[in-house]
Amino acid sequence: MDPYVWLGALLGTLSCVAYAAAAVSQWRLAVLVPEPLIERGPLASLLARPLWWTSILLNGGRAAFQVAALAFAPLTVVQPLGVLALVFAIPWATRLGGRRLTRRQTGGAVLVVASVAVLLSLSVTDGRSDPLTVADGWAVTLGTLALLTAGAWAAGRCPAAWRSHLLAAVAGVAFGVSSALAKTTVTVIGTDGAAALAHPAATGTAVVAVLGMFLAQAAYQGMELGSPLGVTTVVNPVAASFVAIAFMGESFLGGPIGLVPAVLAAAGCAYGISLLTARLPAPAAHPA
Repeated sequence: MDPYVWLGALLGTLSCVAYAAAAVSQWRLAVLVPEPLIERGPLASLLARPLWWTSILLNGGRAAFQVAALAFAPLTVVQPLGVLALVFAIPWATRLGGRRLTRRQTGGAVLVVASVAVLLSLSVTDGRSDPLTVADGWAVTLGTLALLTAGAWAAGRCPAAWRSHLLAAVAGVAFGVSSALAKTTVTVIGTDGAAALAHPAATGTAVVAVLGMFLAQAAYQGMELGSPLGVTTVVNPVAASFVAIAFMGESFLGGPIGLVPAVLAAAGCAYGISLLTARLPAPAAHPA
């Protein structure tokens, strides 16, 4: 890969570290405010806690590193790195729960890292990534907002476990699509300057990302970290890659043949995530 793409991969890894810290913070908040965030009381209690604003800053750092990464590398390189957030977050959360990683979890972490390395080696042909057109920007932004609204509505009518998984899935969609919109925003600003702020991707990036953060917080309510974070980190690169390939001209190395090892690596990554997220302890009642 081009050296600039490797720089993008490094910045994407730093984004994962910030995201892991934000996820652990939001998980700890879910102990302090365990009620579903569908009423005014729990939401007000959440916003009154300093840890929530800490998680906002960490998510802001994640977004900054993500935007910087997307300035140098295509989505199909940056987004698969998102699963590394699990490798950072799960050991951290396990430690806070007063336990150590099991042998299965350690093996899962190694498998995730190896699978991501394979995916990166197969990711792109020449680093090409075209920005979304104005029409595509509106279509992606409005379509995503409709999907997030429908997902949140459906989650509010599901049992707790299903609600958490559905909210985590739509949060993953939000994070993935916001990365695609951010990639377009960065590219258009480089060519059009301040006029790029009129592009729907500019507004869409902020709106979709903020909604994703609230959806992720709601997914952690009453659940341990591993399950919702695992769902989010799997859906995130899938959503981003869909937008990148369908609308932005990105592709995987080797065409259909190259997709075979990519699918195998993705399957290995999913299995590693299942091992890594197993038996995660519940957080203590009083966060450190």
